[in-house]
Amino acid sequence: MDSLSFACSSLVISICCTINRVSAVQSENPPNIIVILADDLGWNDVSFHGSNEIPTPNIDSVAYNGLILRNHYVLPTCTPSRTAFMTGRYPIRSGMQGYPLEAGEPRGIPLNTQLLPEHLKNLGYSTRLVGKWHVGYQSDGFTPAKRGFDTFFGFYNGFIGYYDHNYTSKSGITGHDFHRDNSTGLNPDWTGESTYATDLFTDEAVKIIEEHDSQRPLYLQLSHLAPHTSDVGDPSLEVRNFSALKQTFHYIAKVERITYAGMVTALDESVGRVMEALSKKNILKNSIVIFMADNGAPTFGEYANRGSNYPLRGLKSSFYEGAVHGVACVYSPLIRNPGRIVDDLVHMTDWLPTLYSAAGGNDKDLGIIDGVNQWPTIERGESGRRKSLLVNIDETVNREAAIIGRYKLLKKGAMPYYDGYYGDNVDDGDSSAPSYNLDAVMASPSSQAILETTGAIVDPSSILDLRAQEKIDCKPPAEFANCSGTCLFDLEIDPCETTDVSSQYPDVVEMLENFIDGYRNVLMNQTNTPVDPKSDPMYHGGVWMPWLNI
Repeated sequence: MDSLSFACSSLVISICCTINRVSAVQSENPPNIIVILADDLGWNDVSFHGSNEIPTPNIDSVAYNGLILRNHYVLPTCTPSRTAFMTGRYPIRSGMQGYPLEAGEPRGIPLNTQLLPEHLKNLGYSTRLVGKWHVGYQSDGFTPAKRGFDTFFGFYNGFIGYYDHNYTSKSGITGHDFHRDNSTGLNPDWTGESTYATDLFTDEAVKIIEEHDSQRPLYLQLSHLAPHTSDVGDPSLEVRNFSALKQTFHYIAKVERITYAGMVTALDESVGRVMEALSKKNILKNSIVIFMADNGAPTFGEYANRGSNYPLRGLKSSFYEGAVHGVACVYSPLIRNPGRIVDDLVHMTDWLPTLYSAAGGNDKDLGIIDGVNQWPTIERGESGRRKSLLVNIDETVNREAAIIGRYKLLKKGAMPYYDGYYGDNVDDGDSSAPSYNLDAVMASPSSQAILETTGAIVDPSSILDLRAQEKIDCKPPAEFANCSGTCLFDLEIDPCETTDVSSQYPDVVEMLENFIDGYRNVLMNQTNTPVDPKSDPMYHGGVWMPWLNI
C-alpha cells in the first residue's frame, strides 16, 4: 500500500487527511510542559531534516504536527547549553562557558541563580527531572532536588554506561552514577543495573505521567543520555540488540554509525512512548512538548559518536553551525495554525521566559536574562522578538562568534575544512537507504496520540512539503574559508559557512564586533577548576556523590 492510500485508510480515519489549523484546546489551567533533551544529536540525524538514513517517525510527527524551529541555537557543548536553558542567561555571565564539567570538579551554576524549575515551582508546578544533570553536584545544595526539582532520577556527570550506569573519569577513576533524589535525601540507585538507560529513563517518565495528579501542572524534563557515546568501545554495550540493528541498518557501512542509529532509534521510540502516555492520561490536550538537542554531534575526536551534522560545517565544541545550530521542534494543541516552520531566531536562553510566560508568569519578573519570550511566536505565529544572539565567547583561546540578522561573525574559528561526518549515504543521495516512510510517521505512537487528542493529524502531502522546505541544500565544497582570523558569513545564502564575506561588508563586521564587545563587559572568566581528590567514589561507597559541605 503506498503512503497516500495508507494515510486515508481506515487505520487513521479520513480526518487525518487535514491538519487542525486552529488551536484545539484553550485551557484556563497552566499547561503541562514536557522537555525531551537529546545529548549530542546531529542535524542530519532526524529524518524530518531530509535524511533517510536513520528514520525518526515519532520525532518527525511531533515536528510536522507542531512547529519546526529552523533556526534554534544552542551552545557548543553540554554544560554551557544546559546552563543557558536553566538560567535564561548566556553562560559567560557565570563562568560556565568553558569545557564541560569534569567528574569531581567543584563548580556549578552559582547558587544565587534561580533556575527554570524553581520559577515553575513558584507557579504551582510539580517539577521532575529524569536523566542527565551535568551543571554541578559538589555539595548537596547543587543537586537537582535542591534546585527546584521535586524529584531526580538520573546521573550527575556528562554520561554513563548504557547498561552498568558507571562513569569513568579521564584519569581512569570509575564510580556508579545513578541516583534517585528528592527534597529529603540523596540516594544512589542500583536497582536498574543491566537495564538499557534509554528505556530506564523512558519507563520513569511514563510512570511519572501515569501517576501525576492532573489537578496540578507538570513540568517534566527528560534529559536523555542518548545518543551520547558511552566511550566503552563495544557496540553491543551501547544499544539493545546489535545483531538485529545490523540487519535493520544493513545499508550503513560503518559499525559506529550502525551503533549510533540504534541509539537514535531508541530515542525516537522514547518520544513515542511519552506522547502515548500523555494521551492516555488525557493531559496531552493541555501540554507543550519540546524536543531538542543540547548541541551538535561530535563526529570524530573526543567522545565521538559518529553522528552527522551534514550539511552544516563543524562539530560539537566548535563555534560553527554544526555545533550550535540545533535540532528543535515543539508540539502543543495550544498552538494556532500548527504544521509550520518558524524561521525566526530562537536561542536556548529563550526557553526560560517562553515557558514561564506560557505557564502564566510574567517574564518581566525574571530579572536580568538574555532570553526573550518566544511564546507569542510559538502560540500565535507573531514575528519573533530576537534579532541577534551571542554564539559564545571563549576567552581562553580568544574565540568568539555572534549573529545579527543574516550575518554571523566568527573569530579564530580554525578548522579550514568541513571537519564533520557526511553520513554513509550522503554523497549518493541516500540511494542505498530506504525511501522516506510516510506510513511509519502516520502510524507512529506520536501520531496516534495526537490524533486521539485533537481528532486530526497532518496529511502526507503537507509532510512532504514541510520536509522539503526544512532540508538545507548546500553541498560543502572542496575548500572552505579559513577562519583562523576573522570570518563573516551570510547565513541566508551560505548556511554551510563556506565563504568569508568580511571584506565586502566591513561595516557589518564592525557592528558585530561592537555587539560582542558589549557582552565581553559582563563576561566572568571560566570557572573550570582541578578535580578534587576527595570526590573519588572510593570515599563514597563507590558512587559519584557530593563531597563538599558548603
